[in-house]
Amino acid sequence: MKSSALPRTPSSRRLTALLSRFGLVGAFAIASSAQAQSFDWTLLDGLWAESTEHQYGCRSDNVHQRFNVPADRKSVVIQFDRIWKIGTGKSVVQIEAAILSATPNKLIIRYGPELGEIPPAMREWELRFIGPGTYRWRSTAWPPGVFNEVIGVKCSP
Repeated sequence: MKSSALPRTPSSRRLTALLSRFGLVGAFAIASSAQAQSFDWTLLDGLWAESTEHQYGCRSDNVHQRFNVPADRKSVVIQFDRIWKIGTGKSVVQIEAAILSATPNKLIIRYGPELGEIPPAMREWELRFIGPGTYRWRSTAWPPGVFNEVIGVKCSP
């Protein structure tokens, strides 16, 4: 079967033949959309808070946030209910990150330069939903299975 996605040049025919041999024709065309569709986007719904040091996350004096994802699902905006001072000392009311990949219960995101002085290794994070209304964070630079002490909890729908 000929692919209409590639121009019919000798090199494209060789590439198509090579991809066909390994069963990969079409895989590149659907990889990004299938990857984004595999995530259960309803996991992000609701009002969330984060808990550390064995404190109740949904308490009124703790910052709360919502995850907003545009229709193209290429980014996520984390909107806080108040001004929040991040680890760099910068005060924010929202943070935007690019969505790099997705699985049914996990997003890999990358923060941009607007957060200030963050080492490159700490710009890319895994947001993993570990159960109903619960998530954990880990830097993708850390060894697999290593998470920080933050527990995200869903406070309301």
